[in-house]
Amino acid sequence: MTLHRLNNTEYNNTVRDLLGTTLRPADDFPSDDRGFGFDNVADSLGLSPLQVELYERAAEVLIEDVFATAIPSERTRTEIETTGGSNGGANGEGWMFYTNGTTTVPFVVKTAGTYRIAIRAGETHAGTEFARMTLRVSGGQVYPFDVSAPRATPAVYEATLQLAVGNQTAVVAFTNDAVIDTVDRNLWVDYVEVVGPIGATVPDTSKRDRIVICDPASGAGCIDQILRAFTRRAWRRKPTDAEIERLTALVGVATDAGDDVTAGLKLALRGALVSPNFLFRIELDPDPQSLDPHPVAPYELASRLSYFVWSSMPDDDLLDAAEGKQLATRAQILAQVDRMLADPRAGALTDNFAGQWLFTRALGDHVPDYATYPAYDAQLEASMRAETQRYFRAFLEDDLPMEQFLVGDFTFINDRLATHYGLPLPGGSELVRVSLAGTERRGILTHGSILTVTSHPRRTSPVKRGKWLLDQLLCEPPRLPPPGVEGLIDTGGLVGSVRERLEQHRENEYCASCHDQIDPLGFGLEHFDGIGAHRTIEDGGFAVDASGVLPDGKTFYGAGELAEILAQDPRVYRCMVEKLYTYALGRPPTSFDARTHIDDLTEEFATGGYVLRDLVKAMVTSVAFRERRGEP
Repeated sequence: MTLHRLNNTEYNNTVRDLLGTTLRPADDFPSDDRGFGFDNVADSLGLSPLQVELYERAAEVLIEDVFATAIPSERTRTEIETTGGSNGGANGEGWMFYTNGTTTVPFVVKTAGTYRIAIRAGETHAGTEFARMTLRVSGGQVYPFDVSAPRATPAVYEATLQLAVGNQTAVVAFTNDAVIDTVDRNLWVDYVEVVGPIGATVPDTSKRDRIVICDPASGAGCIDQILRAFTRRAWRRKPTDAEIERLTALVGVATDAGDDVTAGLKLALRGALVSPNFLFRIELDPDPQSLDPHPVAPYELASRLSYFVWSSMPDDDLLDAAEGKQLATRAQILAQVDRMLADPRAGALTDNFAGQWLFTRALGDHVPDYATYPAYDAQLEASMRAETQRYFRAFLEDDLPMEQFLVGDFTFINDRLATHYGLPLPGGSELVRVSLAGTERRGILTHGSILTVTSHPRRTSPVKRGKWLLDQLLCEPPRLPPPGVEGLIDTGGLVGSVRERLEQHRENEYCASCHDQIDPLGFGLEHFDGIGAHRTIEDGGFAVDASGVLPDGKTFYGAGELAEILAQDPRVYRCMVEKLYTYALGRPPTSFDARTHIDDLTEEFATGGYVLRDLVKAMVTSVAFRERRGEP
């Protein structure tokens, strides 16, 4: 395995568990490259000079946050009349948006915590809808508001959220401009006010106390004690005497320059956080060029376990087990994994493994066209994502057989999603398990998240959906399109339903060589539109034809029959093993892996009744997970 840099998710989770911080510095790092479907593949995790600078800056901010003892609350108000916005003009003491537009308010957060953002706004009313306003801070969650207050008597609309230290931007948008019966709906915004941190007037030293375990002013012995305890956790192993001496020397650098010992300790702790021992998961070979496999060291195995199950560092129990050589047997490893899977941090398997395997992590990057799909909003997007996450967790936590993953007759919905799906309301915003018996939906293939992220902004895409099925469920990705072949376009002579246009597209033999394999799978999901709502008629008034013929001659009609065929295909379960294998090891499987380890794991998976938890256990006790070798 290539030297494995912590990816952004792993970095944020690691500093959370190491320091007890709520800061997420890696949110401002460059995006991680993906390899073989995942962003934890070591070969794809490079390191740039910019990233090194950001690591250094993050270390400084994190350590200052640990030692912070005063948390003042501040109030910053920005008058929109002076900052202006797009598509509007100054109006009285504020800014009037005459059409859809935005205004951007920059501000600085000095102390991480809970903040309240207040917007004073009013509307000129038209039609049955109020003016719709949204707030989005630094590219994060979208907060929607229906501005019911009239322009003459504006009201204050508020959102409360967690913010990290650094430069932030609040983007306020008007999103539903309309002219109805000659009356123009407009949005008027007076000011944007940022207040916080809220409710943090009492100094909190809990983060400092977990690191500064003695009085640094008492002498070198205390400094040594603090740094040994800290680096053991931060570096996921016991430090050497020479390493502690180098960090201790940094304390001397600060005190020699006239700073106090606390400033020196901060410098040493920052040094530990920019060390390769923290930023990389380092595994050593006694003979780096030898091809003879050997067990990874106990601390290295502890890190493999924690970053697989938790996407974070080993906890004290796991480090103690490694130090006491209590990760040597299969029973010892399984005992730790049972404990880890019961921990809330095991949600990382859902967020990071399933989120990338099933594409739900990409849902926030997909923006359906509002004019085509006006029902799609932030609440629906969040409900879709939560449904798929909770569905996957049911198979991981409740030991449901993965044979049912494609054909399960249940799901988890709230009122928002039930309305979208046309199902009875379960009553509330929380997800509730419901039966899908007698409906057109079943299994993962009919989840709104999957159907949305595999569509185009203005229409469905049988090609994207078919490719998703080949890539993610069968591990048989289609070839890249030949040079010069154009994709399906909405105009230019291709008329008719999406299916008919694709059939015209396949008249080109170069296109047909791949699309004959891709398109039939995607056609099976055509009863669901670009945001996963059921339909029988597609845009343009064409009746949906959801029939398909697979390369082996099997025929089906609709998502249910397609799911039944796939659920009986052994390639699906081998693909599940291959995806988890890639994620667990952080490297793509080789041909040797495919012939041995993956075949063996697949056989064990099938024999055990396709239980996902058992597959995780088989993975961590496999030779491939517990051993490594060098390279020639």
